[in-house]
Amino acid sequence: MLIASDNAESTERCAFRPTDAMWREAVSMLCEQCRYFPGCEVIEGMIEMKDGGPWPAGGWVTDPGAGITCLSYQPRDVRTLQIDELDEALENAVEMCGGCAARKGTDASQALHTQRDFRQAVRDRGLFTCHHAGNEGKPCGGWCNAIKRQRVDV
Repeated sequence: MLIASDNAESTERCAFRPTDAMWREAVSMLCEQCRYFPGCEVIEGMIEMKDGGPWPAGGWVTDPGAGITCLSYQPRDVRTLQIDELDEALENAVEMCGGCAARKGTDASQALHTQRDFRQAVRDRGLFTCHHAGNEGKPCGGWCNAIKRQRVDV
């Protein structure tokens, strides 16, 4: 079953049916980071699918960047940085790494949930951090570039 992507630059995604051993990791990665958790109906639909039911609309799918994602994933709200906090983050940012969410063709740029997190952080001017080894938790260079472009456009 092919599922159309909501990202025109990504490949199509297929319904994902986790093995028993994959459930905990999938819930942790996909559901616990979502604004709808707990209480999301997709989880219930995935459990019904596991027991022989149909794949739920908006459910888990293969993802070219992250391996799997949830079509219903919505990022949690981010705290909008005050001007002085935003300036400090821009000053302390790392260079855009080779795996940056803002770099076309990287796994992170193709991962649906990462792109939704990134877009929300730029839109709401909330901190988006680098995930590259050694730079974890530091302001992402790609995010900083997007924020700087946003400031020029305002």
